[in-house]
Amino acid sequence: MPQYPDIFYANPFVEPTQAVDTLRVVDSIACDSVVPNFIAPGFRGTMTPVLRVSYEILQGWNLALLGLMLLLIVLNKQLYPRQFRQMLSVPGGVSHTNQLLREWNPVRSFLCVSFTVGYILLMALFVQKSCVVLSHDVARYNGWNVFMTLCAFVAGWVLLRYLTLHFVNWLFDTRDTVDRQMTVQFSVSVFTLMLMVPIVLLLIYNPTRYFIWIGLAVLALAAFVRLVLGIIETRVSTKISAFYIFLYLCALEIAPVATLVTAGLRYFTHGSVF
Repeated sequence: MPQYPDIFYANPFVEPTQAVDTLRVVDSIACDSVVPNFIAPGFRGTMTPVLRVSYEILQGWNLALLGLMLLLIVLNKQLYPRQFRQMLSVPGGVSHTNQLLREWNPVRSFLCVSFTVGYILLMALFVQKSCVVLSHDVARYNGWNVFMTLCAFVAGWVLLRYLTLHFVNWLFDTRDTVDRQMTVQFSVSVFTLMLMVPIVLLLIYNPTRYFIWIGLAVLALAAFVRLVLGIIETRVSTKISAFYIFLYLCALEIAPVATLVTAGLRYFTHGSVF
């Protein structure tokens, strides 16, 4: 018979010399004496569990839409590499804008149409998910009909900006200024689209208000860049007085930024945007 160490032999009639761990495992549901006796001595109150509020704002078409945005950026970069680089170089100075306008007109290009449609869809998605996170009402704001309504509002806002530019062209007879302003608007929109895609993706997977404020900060920064570039391009291309330029930019750039800042301050102070 093989010999094994003594530890393999157990005699139930002999008391073991090694102390046994006597920690008692207690089910917290069947017996709630663990918390009052060990964690909070002297506690005699009633412990009521608090339900965790959890909601899911991700839908299948959201990822398809973000994938379409990425495909749009890659497709334009591959089909029109030179125009794409020129468009991104517009904030670098007036000389880049002059070179771009000598070669092609962004308003009549596929890049303008595709990126404008992508900008409208992405801004509508960002506003929709922001409403869901701030209101905690998934059933009301997370539907397809709400998204289409927001798309209509964003498209109307973009169209209003375009009509305002053409009204200024008719009023002051400044065709070159309108082309420069449209180029600046389009260039900043492309930058905004590229920055907002990862922000919206993070907002969908981690629905917290911090990503909302990051997105609003990006939009405010884009409006400020449009404001500065608009002043520079307008002063270079026309003899319009600074007063009229200021009034025009107030209607086109400053008013949306003021609306975003006011909405943020009301939420931080009153807990509600409205």
